[in-house]
Amino acid sequence: MKTLAFAVAAAMTLPAWADQNLTADLVVVGAGAGGTVAAVEAVEGGLKTIMLEKNAFAGGAGNFMEGSFAAESFMQKEKGVKLTKTEAFNRMAAYHHWRVNAPLMKAFVDNSADMVQWVWDHGVHWKEVKTAWRNNDVLTWHIYPKAGALPSTMVKIFKEKGGQLLLSTPAEKLIVENGKVVGVEAKNGSGEKVTVRAKNVILATGGYNFNVPMVKEMTGIDMIPVGAPGRTGDGIHMAMQVGAVGDNIGPMMINGAFMPAEGEAICNGANKELRAMFRQGLLYVDGTGNRFFNEELTIDWPTASNAIARTGEWTYIVFDAATVRDFSTKGKGYPNPCGNFIQRHQAATQLEALLLENEKKGNVFIGNTIEEVAKKAGMDPKILKASADAMTKYAKEGKDEQFGKDPYYLRAVSEGPFYVVRGKLNTLTSLNGVKVNADLQVLDKNDHVIPGLYAIGHDAGGMYGDSYDLKVGEGTASSFAVTSGLMAVKHILSTK
Repeated sequence: MKTLAFAVAAAMTLPAWADQNLTADLVVVGAGAGGTVAAVEAVEGGLKTIMLEKNAFAGGAGNFMEGSFAAESFMQKEKGVKLTKTEAFNRMAAYHHWRVNAPLMKAFVDNSADMVQWVWDHGVHWKEVKTAWRNNDVLTWHIYPKAGALPSTMVKIFKEKGGQLLLSTPAEKLIVENGKVVGVEAKNGSGEKVTVRAKNVILATGGYNFNVPMVKEMTGIDMIPVGAPGRTGDGIHMAMQVGAVGDNIGPMMINGAFMPAEGEAICNGANKELRAMFRQGLLYVDGTGNRFFNEELTIDWPTASNAIARTGEWTYIVFDAATVRDFSTKGKGYPNPCGNFIQRHQAATQLEALLLENEKKGNVFIGNTIEEVAKKAGMDPKILKASADAMTKYAKEGKDEQFGKDPYYLRAVSEGPFYVVRGKLNTLTSLNGVKVNADLQVLDKNDHVIPGLYAIGHDAGGMYGDSYDLKVGEGTASSFAVTSGLMAVKHILSTK
């Protein structure tokens, strides 16, 4: 019944007649977190606004958002967090080696606290402000009451205030007249043309994470895209067709390695207790059985991903029966969280069953000896045994002589049965898009504004160097999507 009701609701939102010609003050292309927030800000500012969405549902990657970054928010002040906007900006810029659009990044950070208040004032009440790091008192991660709460609330407000949402209506081409973008050409679910003429266009299509050939071409890495489908670079390509240029396009938000599980992102599905093992600082090895980096970095997954990417298509974690037992024991549990789905010290309840279930699928290898499990996994038994023996020695002595891993993560691999679980790198989103200024206006190759065109979130470039800045700005990606939407509309309203 829920599926039927959803289908009916979606159908009611689709255009009911062919070859529509619509007019508006603003058309927002993409109904994800940034797009829906921008659309609400626009209708509240008196702009007749139409929002186009490629999927049959709204929300996009916003349906998976856990939390968003901010500096100097009212919640941080209540917690006594001392981080200033200027300090946050400089930490981010330094992380990216200043290979960023500094005016854009500074404007984003400066507006982030206002975004937190705006979201709260619009009925989405943050659950808490926190950090995923063990020894960190700089709390920047503002947690949503539940995944998807923001875009679903925004769609409701948008419609109540007279906004028009067209689902299953992907934009295909920008309309340009006399050098100015004046609208969008799209098609509805029946393949009928929908033309929306508008004074301004905001591109909010979410980047190109699901354009697998483009990602492979840009990165050279085989990865699994996760999250909302449909993010194939539509906004970026449309902008480039009218003269936009890329701004460091290529870096991805690589979310570390996980055991493949269709339809699951991070640790939010039926296999979450097993997928969470990849976040616990366990022994990582390559396809031959060699250890290759300091595994305490697995919680800093953008950094860990850079090391894992060097090992090829698959990477492997190795652990023993004692680890399974400890992680399943109340009071011990997982050393690290995995998003907001697995909490630090949460005890596993299904781990053993999931290991057996996924052994049948070819993603888990189990052996009574380390040599036996190595052979099953296609590794050199001598090499894997040497890696396991070394880790056992480090755990007993409390010192990692190879890479200096924090003793908190040192665990022996000595008690059978032994487990090897294979994983592939996952990507949550692409990180950069087309070049924009600090007001999110799209620029051409000469840094001149393309009139009438804005790009926000992952359609905009200039916010990242080569990796996601998780450790200095938890929740930056979702925060930039939402905050940039508000910033773009603020600029449009100021020029009415």
